[in-house]
Amino acid sequence: MGGPGSGRRRTWRGVDECRALDLGELCDGGRLRAQPRGVVLWRARDGGALRARLTYAITGQESAADDLLLAYRYWPEGGGLCHENELGLTALPGRRTYAWCPVCGVRARTLFAPPGAGAFRCRECCGLVYRRSHAAEDRAYVSEVAGPATRALWALPARARRRPPRRYVERPPSELACELEAELPLRDEELRLWCLRLRACGLSYRQIAALTETSKSTAARICAAGAGAIDRQALVKERLERALGLPAPPDDDDPRALAAYFTELYRRSLRLGLHRLPRGELEERLVILPGEAAEP
Repeated sequence: MGGPGSGRRRTWRGVDECRALDLGELCDGGRLRAQPRGVVLWRARDGGALRARLTYAITGQESAADDLLLAYRYWPEGGGLCHENELGLTALPGRRTYAWCPVCGVRARTLFAPPGAGAFRCRECCGLVYRRSHAAEDRAYVSEVAGPATRALWALPARARRRPPRRYVERPPSELACELEAELPLRDEELRLWCLRLRACGLSYRQIAALTETSKSTAARICAAGAGAIDRQALVKERLERALGLPAPPDDDDPRALAAYFTELYRRSLRLGLHRLPRGELEERLVILPGEAAEP
C-alpha cells in the first residue's frame, strides 16, 4: 500500500509510526476482571530508555457490556506534561473487549496516538494507513530495480547468433540505444547481458563493441558463451548497487534536463523509502500488571 502508482498519498502516516494501545493486552485472558489496573511503558529498543508512560484503571461491571470505563493518564515524553482521558469499553464474559473511539465512536481493538498527541484515537481518526512489512518492501524494491534486467535476460533467444546475417542492421532501436546510453559504463554481468541483447537485434561485433565501450574480441567471446554464462545473482547485485548511486546533475540550466534530474531523484527516494521519515528511535511496548516488576 502506498507504493508508486497506487494513488495513495505518501504523506499519510503509517500505524508503525504511532504508539498503540492494544485492548487485548489489557483485558484478554481474564485480565479484565483479575487485573483491571496496570502501566504501559514505551521504551527505546536500543538502550531501553523510557520514552512514554501510561497508567490505566478499568471500572464498571463486566456483566454490563457497555458500562465499562477505562481511565488513563498518559505522559508522551515519559514525564512532565500529563494527559488524562477516558475510554468507554464494551465487553461480554468470554468475548473480546473493544474500546469506543472518543472522536467518532467507532468500536476498535487498538487505538493510536501519533507523535505529539495526548490522546488515543482509532486509526481512521488519526489518518493512519497500514504499510507493507519490511520483507515485502525489500522484495518490491528488488523487483522494481532488477526486474527489467532479469526480464530482458529471460527474453534472450536460446542461442546467440554466430553467423553474420546477410546484412547487419545499421543501428539498434532508438529506445534500446537510449536505455544503453543511460547505463554506461557497464559492469561485468551488465556487459554480458547487453552484448547478447544487441546481438539479438542483428548488430555486428564491431557495432556492439562501439556501443558498449568494449573490444570486438570481448563482444565475440561473450556472445559465444551465451546467456548461460551470466550469473543472475551477480546481475541483480549490480542492479541494486547501481540504484544506490545518484544521477549526475545536468551541465546547464536547461529546464527539461533539470526536470528530468529532479524526477529521477524523486524516483530514487521512493525506491529507498526516504519518503517515510521515522519518528525517531524505534520503541517497544511493555505492559506491567500489578505485582509485576518493571524491567530495568
